[in-house]
Amino acid sequence: MKPARPALAMVLCACGGTSAHAPTRDLAPELPPPLASLEQRLLSAHSFHIRARLASGGRIESHFEGTLVAGEGQRMHLALEGSFGGRDASAQLVCDGSKMRGGSREQPFTFDAPPALREGVVVGFVRMGLLHNVAGLANGKPPDHVDGKARLWLDVVGADHGPGETVRGAATERWTWALYADHKRAADETLWLDAQTGLPLRRRVTVHFAEGDMDVGEEYDEFAIDEPEDDETFRVVE
Repeated sequence: MKPARPALAMVLCACGGTSAHAPTRDLAPELPPPLASLEQRLLSAHSFHIRARLASGGRIESHFEGTLVAGEGQRMHLALEGSFGGRDASAQLVCDGSKMRGGSREQPFTFDAPPALREGVVVGFVRMGLLHNVAGLANGKPPDHVDGKARLWLDVVGADHGPGETVRGAATERWTWALYADHKRAADETLWLDAQTGLPLRRRVTVHFAEGDMDVGEEYDEFAIDEPEDDETFRVVE
């Protein structure tokens, strides 16, 4: 595997990364209990399934729609279609626990399965959202920090919460925080959790650059944990 890239680098590759003047932090704060619980649920579940719609505007315009399915161990299947930076884009990833194949139609890759694929994807999803890794895949790059060090990469700082608006008929708890990547402030996050299940329903992110902000919206239309998944979902086609 190639060394991990800077935080949000693939989503923001055209923008040159985070602001050069972003404030830094030396000490990582504890993850708030609901977010820590969500991470642990997704890490320990036999399987989980997310159907999502993603969009960004400002510095980079994009939209994607599709699914992420995680099976036992490192097995995973991600498939989203849409556009990125004004061109049609496809983000694909299949891992059977031994081999991992993915990227885009134009820029595919094949690697041995990384040691902590699920951990890297889950930590990135809970703390940052899906678009970063989806945009990376659409540009032919594997997911970030799948070497077991994802928790050292992304910090949730200054988390606050309160009752949120109803989302698709569900009462919510609204969480906000500053996202720090490699100890530098990268974005401001808002996440709506279903008040009954604790699962994500909606996310809004503002990513900061010296050249201007990028706004991201993510809608999680379907979220299921520990439902049966077909083994064919994770078959890597040679």
